[in-house]
Amino acid sequence: MSISIVFALALVASQAVITAAGLQSDGSTGSTDDGGFELMRQPVLGFAIERNDNVDLYRLVSASDRPKVLHIGSLEECEEALVAKLRERHGEGRVNFRLPTLGGVQFWGDVFWYAGWRIQENVYTGHFRLLDPDDRRAAWGTWEACRTEFENVRSRRKLRLDSDHLVVLLHGLGRSRTAMEAMRTSLEDAGFAVAAVGYPSTRQSISEHAEGLGQLLDNLDDVRHVSFITHSLGGIVVRAALADEELPWRKRMKLGRVVMLAPPSRGSELARELAHFSPFQTLAGPSALELTTELKSIPAPPCPFGIVAASRENDSGLNPFIDGDDDGIVSVEETKLEGAADHLTVKGIHTLIMNDRDVIAATVRFLHTSRFRE
Repeated sequence: MSISIVFALALVASQAVITAAGLQSDGSTGSTDDGGFELMRQPVLGFAIERNDNVDLYRLVSASDRPKVLHIGSLEECEEALVAKLRERHGEGRVNFRLPTLGGVQFWGDVFWYAGWRIQENVYTGHFRLLDPDDRRAAWGTWEACRTEFENVRSRRKLRLDSDHLVVLLHGLGRSRTAMEAMRTSLEDAGFAVAAVGYPSTRQSISEHAEGLGQLLDNLDDVRHVSFITHSLGGIVVRAALADEELPWRKRMKLGRVVMLAPPSRGSELARELAHFSPFQTLAGPSALELTTELKSIPAPPCPFGIVAASRENDSGLNPFIDGDDDGIVSVEETKLEGAADHLTVKGIHTLIMNDRDVIAATVRFLHTSRFRE
């Protein structure tokens, strides 16, 4: 076979692939009304990357009522094209100095997470910031500016998750995501992708916390299964977030398991005692006041869940304002919730239960087996 014939056949084949991908032979954009391509990740500010496993191609399309193919090629090329389109539409954001944050954990809530990077929203000003895994600010201003810069980082650094099973860690009232650090490192060692999520626990209501968590989950990419490990108030927030089965992320991801550490599952007797104390109202915020009820309107998780309670292993407990055995904040009885796959009681205190080695080991075991004990 002559070289000219081989070249002609190769040209025809390449044009067929390009046409199937939605581009015309002259390089112009074409319709996306063709088979073989599937959405690779959630659309980003009006654009989406799709892939076709049959021809090993990716394409960038406009996510609109009349979508158009904007670029075709490798994943890296499409990610670069996405960044260019985002910058063309939203600019490159405000001038930023890459400095560590100054704290303020009760004023910021995570609304996006991927591979240790996070976008946070300020509960008072409504502006956003993009933080790297070392808590240094990489961008700030609008949601669009922060998301654009993240897509630039993802493209340049080729960020990917280590697992499609993500475990979300949610801290308790008045704490921050760093309170779950020991749990996070142990879960990562066990092979899970782990997102320690921060939320302004003393500044918003339980429903607002649940809405913020739902927004973060809606924005998640590359996750097929999601499980949750919570401490104290975090357990109530996750219950509220799981209550709506019609949310977009619920249709994309399979629920794994939930472990709640020292949750006030039936409300908090201590919160009821302190409800009329003005400093408590100011410092603990609306979520704490909601714990004065029995929380019957918030359903149990619709998946296997387990509960770990801390106690003093005696009848009187640690706190004289709480009936029965307790961990200083929540009684053992208050942690119980009907439908639990397992319930474990350990000797300890409320504030440190998430750092207990035996509790961490039991939590990892539950994620695999739905049981705390072997």
